[in-house]
Amino acid sequence: MKLDAGRVASFRENGFVHVPGVVDAETVAGLRAAHDGLVDRWAAECEVDRATYVRVVSQWTSLHEQHPRFRAQLDHPAVGAIARQLLGASAVQLFHDHLISKPPRVSGTIPWHQDYPFWPVDAPRALSCWLALDDCDDDSGAMRFMPGAHLDGEQPPVDFLRATWDWGDRIHAAVPTRAKAGDCIFHSCLSWHTSPPNTSDHHRRAFIMIIMHADCRWDPEHCDWHPMNDCVTVQPGEHFNRDRFPILGAGAAAC
Repeated sequence: MKLDAGRVASFRENGFVHVPGVVDAETVAGLRAAHDGLVDRWAAECEVDRATYVRVVSQWTSLHEQHPRFRAQLDHPAVGAIARQLLGASAVQLFHDHLISKPPRVSGTIPWHQDYPFWPVDAPRALSCWLALDDCDDDSGAMRFMPGAHLDGEQPPVDFLRATWDWGDRIHAAVPTRAKAGDCIFHSCLSWHTSPPNTSDHHRRAFIMIIMHADCRWDPEHCDWHPMNDCVTVQPGEHFNRDRFPILGAGAAAC
């Protein structure tokens, strides 16, 4: 699967692109079931009921190391092909994956932010593939992007507890990205995005793969606290070790 020139141009201009129907319904159902099983296990380990657990815990990292369904998703051919196309890379590499859940009526607002300031990566040659596991609309917390803001470059990391980024009149240009389960939203690591609370009666879950150009290198000074730093076995300035940061899809053959 490759994107047409219009969608590629939109990504370059706006910093994000919505691609419908990337992942089929059966695969999405399998990912949801896998996550449900993991949540049941983790809630039991914490000795709390499931409802209490998901009210407190809303994000899980490196699910590909927890369940084969998520590991298989890393090699989804369309995701890898689109990521290589958008990054202009012959090979792309996983930085990490995570799943973010906004449970019905108990989630909060994620403030306006860029992702790249929080990553120990030497250059902003990376993107996120945001795979909707549930239908997502304005009521359930659809992400909003500020078109073109990625072209302003990297800004200091925001404080998620006190962030109040003021766009002024530009706020009227913000774009909501409603998505059906199986759709993917690819967005630049420099894109500015936010999401409101889920005020609906249904879940809003997304499996997110953070994908970088395979020539990216580890730069712990760019973010010295990121938990993935503990998984790095190379020296600063070297390419990420591929045992914990695998090459994705067909690009592996080129490396």
